[in-house]
Amino acid sequence: MIKSLILISRAYALPMSFFSWLAAFAYGVSKSGNIIYGLIAFVGIALVHLGMNMFDDYIDYKNLKKTDENGKKILINAQKGKCEFLLNGKITEIQLLFLTLVCFFWAFLIGIFFVIKTGFPVLIIMGLTALFGLIYPIAGKFRLCEILLGLIYGPLLFLGVDYVMTGLVGWNVLLICVPTMIMTLNLLYTDTMLDYELDKSEGKKTVANLFDFQNTGLFVQKILLIFGYLSIIPIFIKTENVWLFLTYITIPFALNLINSMKLFIQDKTTLPKRTILDGLMENWDTILEEGSAGFMMRMYQARNLMVYFSIVYAGALILTN
Repeated sequence: MIKSLILISRAYALPMSFFSWLAAFAYGVSKSGNIIYGLIAFVGIALVHLGMNMFDDYIDYKNLKKTDENGKKILINAQKGKCEFLLNGKITEIQLLFLTLVCFFWAFLIGIFFVIKTGFPVLIIMGLTALFGLIYPIAGKFRLCEILLGLIYGPLLFLGVDYVMTGLVGWNVLLICVPTMIMTLNLLYTDTMLDYELDKSEGKKTVANLFDFQNTGLFVQKILLIFGYLSIIPIFIKTENVWLFLTYITIPFALNLINSMKLFIQDKTTLPKRTILDGLMENWDTILEEGSAGFMMRMYQARNLMVYFSIVYAGALILTN
């Protein structure tokens, strides 16, 4: 039952929320913020994330063709395994929508708790997050996916966590949020780079497929990562926290990802030799058998880069004076 819920809600993607939250939480701790409120905030963030995952699947299942030319039930123009539980009948559309609403309902109750305990600004942050989350499934028609996720996992998340922990609207978090926001965006951008042809075929517009050539998209990814590491400098100037530069120890992981993406563009079937810079890749043998190793290796590399960077960054923020 639990395993099924994890797969249906795509709970395995929660590290994207957890490690973004971790940096905001660490910054709140550095300012003697309310730790309990920070932890409760993560529960709300996780519920919203899970709800958004299921709502996105619900919309895709509604809109995408669901049988191939042989009559086999499969979501055409979607990644392998997309909406699998709907396709094999283990869950109905109504049940999926119910689970989605349950997640949103409990997240809403947590939000109301914070409104009562800390004040009205939480309601504004909740409203904007809900708005962006609800329009995300159609954002691909307008090339807004990256912008919306950047706003959700950057300013909104950091402002919200910082406010419930400290009771103050700390505008400094708009600077503090930039490094992990970029690493999260890089994870999404890696996904859209890998889905370049798939997204084009279903008419989904992303920053990655804005370009006629994937090598141009790869150049943009390089710039994105460079900017992520450079964004540490103004934060150091603001906080005088030299520990922030420890995040630069993750640069080899970023270079490894770029080299791996370059190989993927040249030949999608060739896998680079695994090294310590790839990080943890769970269920790798199963992935090799399923034939999705080319895609999953790069996603793991991008995810692990975000995780390692966020851990080091969060540790450094705790030491902020």
